[in-house]
Amino acid sequence: MVPAQPESRELPPGDSVARHCRPRAILPNGRPARAAFTLRPGETYLSANWLEYFHDSDRPVQIAGVRRALTAKGFQLRRAARFAVLNVGDAIATCRAGCPDANLRIVALGETHDPSHAGIYGVAPPNNVAVAALLAAAVAPDDVYPAII
Repeated sequence: MVPAQPESRELPPGDSVARHCRPRAILPNGRPARAAFTLRPGETYLSANWLEYFHDSDRPVQIAGVRRALTAKGFQLRRAARFAVLNVGDAIATCRAGCPDANLRIVALGETHDPSHAGIYGVAPPNNVAVAALLAAAVAPDDVYPAII
């Protein structure tokens, strides 16, 4: 029997999410590439973690919470990987301005083993390439954190 999925809800515009970026999706300047926000085959949304779940405003506490949540699920973090942080409202506004047909939504999904789990919806064809590039560009240079410290 599959456990019931908790009810999802859209995250407030002032909140933020962190997206794990594999090493090959990090540019030489340390910023995420478009590939960090591209759906893999079979995916309907991008996985992320809701930072305010861990703490209202302390970014180091939030990122440490994401590290714990992912490793507790058996996710193996790599030294060269990064977490790219997106402000929900800014990401949605950036995508609406750059790709008006896209309907970007960032939703708290919460799981039994990862209550901070969130989904970034609206990154599917036909707007997937444009939206992925816009999301990568929406990550501020100082909002990229090492996956392992």
